[in-house]
This record gives sequence, structure tokens and C-alpha cells, in this order.
Amino acid sequence: MPGLNAYQRQTILFGFRDVHHRLANMEAMLAQSLIDSPFSQYVNDLSPTERKVIQDYFGRIREAMQTLLHEAGISLEVHRTSLRWALQGGLIFLDSAVSEIAPERLTGYGELSEEGRAEAERIQHELRRLIDRALTYLRQGLGRDLGQRLARLDAAPADVKQLQVLDGIITRRGLVEFRPLLDQIVRRMEQPRFEIAVFGRVSSGKSSLLNHIAGRDVMPVGVVPITAVPARLLRGEPARADITFAEWQPKTVAIEQLRAYASEEGNPGNRKHVTGIEVFTPSPRLHEGIVWVDTPGIGSLARSGSAETFAYLPRCDLGVVLIDAATNLNDDDLNLMRLLAEAGIPFQVLLSKADLLTPEQRQQATEYIQVQVKQELELDVTVHPVSIVGEEEKLLHQWFEQEMEPLLARSRALVEQSLRRKIAHLRESVIATLEAAASRQHGGAGAKKRAPEEVSHVRQLLDEADRAIRAARDRCRDWTIEESALFDRVLDKAAQALVSSSSPPNHTVIADAAREVLEQRGQLARRVVIALQEVLGRTLEALQQADPAVQADLSAVRDLMFRGLPPPELPPLEGASDVAAPWWTAVLPALAAGSARRRIAESIGPALREQLELRDRQIQAWLKQSLASLIESYENQAEIFSTRAQRAQGPVAEASAEGDEGGLAEDLQELRQAEAASPQKTEGPAARNPYHELVSHPGKEGL
Repeated sequence: MPGLNAYQRQTILFGFRDVHHRLANMEAMLAQSLIDSPFSQYVNDLSPTERKVIQDYFGRIREAMQTLLHEAGISLEVHRTSLRWALQGGLIFLDSAVSEIAPERLTGYGELSEEGRAEAERIQHELRRLIDRALTYLRQGLGRDLGQRLARLDAAPADVKQLQVLDGIITRRGLVEFRPLLDQIVRRMEQPRFEIAVFGRVSSGKSSLLNHIAGRDVMPVGVVPITAVPARLLRGEPARADITFAEWQPKTVAIEQLRAYASEEGNPGNRKHVTGIEVFTPSPRLHEGIVWVDTPGIGSLARSGSAETFAYLPRCDLGVVLIDAATNLNDDDLNLMRLLAEAGIPFQVLLSKADLLTPEQRQQATEYIQVQVKQELELDVTVHPVSIVGEEEKLLHQWFEQEMEPLLARSRALVEQSLRRKIAHLRESVIATLEAAASRQHGGAGAKKRAPEEVSHVRQLLDEADRAIRAARDRCRDWTIEESALFDRVLDKAAQALVSSSSPPNHTVIADAAREVLEQRGQLARRVVIALQEVLGRTLEALQQADPAVQADLSAVRDLMFRGLPPPELPPLEGASDVAAPWWTAVLPALAAGSARRRIAESIGPALREQLELRDRQIQAWLKQSLASLIESYENQAEIFSTRAQRAQGPVAEASAEGDEGGLAEDLQELRQAEAASPQKTEGPAARNPYHELVSHPGKEGL
């Protein structure tokens, strides 16, 4: 679009940015309307079709903007801030908000009873525990390098001594969320069994798969979800089902009666309070010490089933994830694989009901699943098509014989390795929780008060940066005051050039003078921005050193680029070519400059002034936008330091729910000493990638 000047292009770009932000706000409205929260501001009165169409239009608007910018030759420069950092900052602000409900602060609104104090502490403790776990997840990056997660856990030392240390710390610190996993590890050590859990959506074929492995119909099948209780399939005689209940004594029933306890139809909402189901049957495919687990379907209408399935994830030793060929991969499946990988549990992926697809379609489906898992989770998985129908039953036999039988033959070694992995995972999680608590005590929002000189230094740094920001904003606001002087400078330079030029007078002399003056103005605007960038960059570095508990994204300010400065060019001015120095210039050069100045002002003065003011205001607009981007990037980083300093200066020193700082340091040291005292596995099977070994090459000896 050659008809647009630089200022007009920049205005279009600013408008497109505003459109983008407004679209993002409306997308946030759509997302918020689906959140089941009493604080949601929007009621979802759109049908699924309307929601999808509106979202599609939003996407098309963005695509159109991108195409139009490209066609107009408008470059789009966007500095992207780390999302990880932004989320960490948001979680720290959540923690700051939770600090406002501390009992010591609530007493400012009236006397607080012991019951009220206990309730406030419980609320604050539970919220902070969840915030800490989210922060820990981001800081540790558990969702990254999932393919190496299993290898790291296998290489980590783990033994009974560490379990004793973990038991003491979990008890002493009241880390109740880790107690079930610890108890499960201990029970597994007492009765070692290798558990293979079958996961998948409702009606994906989990129960049918297990029935086929067992050689008879033992697990209830049907379109109605089974109740929220995992059913365990073991080898044993006689064939039976042992049922345990929350209130009553266990009972043994015939397999034919299992539906009355394990299906939603026979036990709706688990009204019978079943807590465990173990199904025994003599089958050559079932091995001693091997347990197959039929988990409730994820994504079912019986939400408790999905919750029980996700809660069961860390208990198993190997996962088998079924993807229904009729519906293909979805977010529930990907989330399930992610959780397995993060927990350090290897898994295999099966494309169930493969008889519904032709061989070519199976190939396409398996490749699609592999590509999606690679893109979303960065995991390389092998997908095995299986079926229990007709001739395609051979696919299931092939998978079982080639992939599972070699594993089952080495079940004892696999149990030991799985236990080591679970201990290492538990230790990792406990250490991360203690580090989060220690971080809060050392300098987190709502923590013990930091040294006054440290807080004073942070406040001084923030104040210096604020003064620099105010000075830059004042310079931008006062920019137009100098426009009259700008016009006079161009007249002086142009007149002097006319009378001193040895060549014939030319209208380009005036344009050259204007270009030089405008270029100086542009350089001045850039110096204002760069000077502030240097100040704010140094401030963030100093803040980072003063408060190391906050990991600032220094690149958000340091690497910010400022482009799009309007070019110092003027369009041709009518009458400029007729302006010339007086004929007597050589005789009276000093008077000739003044005469030439008057001629320029009389001939093209109004047009020249108008164009100079227009270009100068374009430079001012660039300066304003650049300063706004720079200041916003800085304040996004500095706000956390400011909030923490404000909390530390507050009148209340809140106590940590996790105990004293010295005790936390001792517990962390004890865990690390136990880890260092354990023998490291540096050779043999553990030196290889066990994830790849277990899911791709089960025939090799060891892991």
C-alpha cells in the first residue's frame, strides 16, 4: 500500500494491537463462562455450535489482520515475555492475596476466637499448599523432557533408609497428601506384585480387553460406566470376586454376580460403598505376581470414576492406554499420558477396536497418534492396533505375545525397579514442597520479615527506577513545546545552505535541512528510550541480586527492540523550487542569509511548518509507544519485588504453617544426605533409557 505514510501505517498497527487485545478479552469471557465457579462473571447462554462459530470468527479475524499487515508491508515486532515467568508471578500474587486472611490480619476487624483462628489458618494453609504445588511444578519443569523423566528417576538412588526418612518428615510436617503414596510403597514392599493398569475413556474397550486376556467374561462390559472402583484381575482358583466395603465385612461372590457391585447399573453412585474389587480366575495368560487393573473410564458422566482413575495413576507399575479407533485421540488421552510420564510410570498405547478400520486407516490413525503425542508431550510412543473381533483378533495376540509376555516373565525385577522409581518420585516431591516452604520463610509473600536494610535497598532501587520513568514520560509530554524552535532551525539551516552553495539553487536544499533536523529529533527520541531501558535493566539486575528468591525475566527489558521510527522525510513542497538566494549574495553574504530565510518563510513557510509538525508528532507517537512497551515490560517484572518489599515492611510477621526455617533446612539436609548415602547406579541396565526399553524393546534383559 504505497499510499500510506509511516505514521498511518503505525496507526493501523496500533489499531490491530487493540483489536487483538479485545479479542483476547472476549476469549477470556468464553473460557470463564465454562468455569464452574461462584465468582464467574458470565453465564454461558451460548449453544456449543454458537460458541464454536464465534471462536472460528475470532480466528479468522486474526488471520485477516496478519494477511493485511503483510500486504501493507507493515512489519510486526512483538516482544514475547516468558509465559512460565508470568504464571509464576501470578501465583506469587495469589500467595500475597492469601496472606491477607492470616489470623493476625483478621484481628484488625474484630476479636478472633480460637475456633475462628483455627479455621482461618486451615483455609490459608490449604490454599497455600495448592499454590506452592503449582509453583513447584513450574519451577521444576516436570512437564518438560517427559521422555527422560523415567530415566532420571531410575538413575536416582532409592532404598528403605530413604523411606524411613520420608516417613518421619511427612509425619512431622503434616504432609498428608504424600501419606497414601508412602503407604502404598510400603504395602508393595511387603507383598511385591507388578500392577498393569488399563486406562481409557468410557467404552474404549478396557473391560473387553481384560476379558480376552483372562479367556472368559469376568469384567462387566457395556455402555453404562462402571462404578468408581478399580477392579483388579489376578490368577487364582476357584474363580471368584472378593469385594471389600467401607462399613461391612468383605464378601466373596461368583463372577456372574460382579455386575451388581462393579457397574453403574448394579451399584449406581457406589451406593453400596465398595472400596475394592479383586477378581480371581485360572488363566494361562495370567501370571503369579501380576495384577491387571480395570480402571473407571475417564471423561465419563460418572465424574467420580474419572477422579478415582487419576488418583490411581501413581500406584501402578505400567500403564496401558487405550485409544478408541472410533473416536481417536483427545485431550483426556493426552492428559492421561502426561500424568503417567510425570509420575515416572512407563506406558504402552493401544488403538482399540482396530477392526473398525481398514489396514490403511489403521496406519493413518497410529501415525496421527504418534505425531500428536510427539507434538504435545515430546514423547516418542509406539501405537499397537488391537481388536477382539474376528480375524483381527490376531492383532491382540501379536501385541500380547511380543510386548507383554517378555515383561511378565521378568515381573520380579520390574517390581523392584518400579519401587525404586516410586521412592525417588516421592522424595523429589517432598523436597520440592519443603523448598517451597523454605522459600516463603526466606522471602516469600506473607513470610517472616526480612532485614530492614534489605527491604530499604529494594525500595530505593524501585524508587530510582520510578524517577527515571517519570522523567522519560515528562520528556515525551513536553515534546511538542519545541515545535516552533524546530521550524526556526530548519529555516536557518536551509537559508545558510542556499547562500553558501556553490551550485545553482535547488529545492532539495530545504528538504535536506528538514531531513537533518528531523533525524536529530528521531535520534533524541531513541536516546530517551535507550537511556530508560538501560536504567530499568540495571534496576532489575540489582533487584534480582537483592531478592534472589524471585527469578526475574531480565530479557523482558534488556532484549526489548524498538523499531518503526518514522523516516525523516518530507513530501515535495509546492513552491520550494522557486526559492533562491538573492542575486547579491556574493557581495553581502551576511545579509543574504537573512533575506533567504524570509523568502523561504514567505514562500513555503506554512506548508513547511505543517509537515514538520506532522513528522515530529509521528516521532512523538513512536516515543510514547516505545516508552509504554518498555515501562509495561519492566513493571510486569518489578511488581513482584515491590509487593514482597511491601509485605516485608508490614506490621505483621506471619508464622509459617510448615514450621521454623531452621527445621526445614534440617529436613532438607537429611533428605539429601540420605540420597547421597544411597549407592548410585552408573552401569548396566539403568544407564540406558528405561522408558524406551520398557515400551519398545521388552525382550532385552534387565531395564
